[in-house]
Amino acid sequence: MKKEKTLIHKSRKRARVGILLGIPILLFVCGIGLISVGGWNYMKQAYFLSRLFIRDEYNIENVATVKVDDNNIKFPYLGQEFGELIIESASIHYPVIQGDRDVDLLNGIAHSDSSRFPGENGNVVLAGHSETVFKNLGKVKKDDSIIFNTSYGKYVYKVSEIKIVEANDRTVTIPSDKEKLTIYTCYPFNTIGIPPQRYIVIGELIEGAMLLREGGSQ
Repeated sequence: MKKEKTLIHKSRKRARVGILLGIPILLFVCGIGLISVGGWNYMKQAYFLSRLFIRDEYNIENVATVKVDDNNIKFPYLGQEFGELIIESASIHYPVIQGDRDVDLLNGIAHSDSSRFPGENGNVVLAGHSETVFKNLGKVKKDDSIIFNTSYGKYVYKVSEIKIVEANDRTVTIPSDKEKLTIYTCYPFNTIGIPPQRYIVIGELIEGAMLLREGGSQ
């Protein structure tokens, strides 16, 4: 009996020691995880800011020709900066990069290469990080003006809808038979870790020339 009590006492002692050691170790691991996530967000912001002042020289190959007011223009290639987005009400004024790869998102506002270009009578989809280019997107209000200056002309949109959707919701990026601008970023803003939702701003075109691809079709 005495031997059994001794074993039970030792077992309980080991359990207490394990708990006492486990708690600080767990806290240490969680702390490292939070620091890593925060550090990654900081590096993204630092890299983005540096890219605003230091631009790579791209070797651009143009992939499509369109007409604007009887002038032939070229669509941009992946990685090319081809315009700027301005939303005065939210202090947003950043370059627009063709493509939505990680490197494109680090260089500015990314234009999805699977969506339409401004003036093509379709869904023009833009994405950006909520820590950098779209950190103020939540300040945008309905009926605000959005200016999209492209390499071939100016396009003005009026905000018609603002909504929040789940991260796996792809309905906002589906093609449209009417010109519209869809802007999205991660939500909630300044979330540590992987944000579960997306913040969506949709605008309708109120100014801008329509495009004609080679052959005369829009």
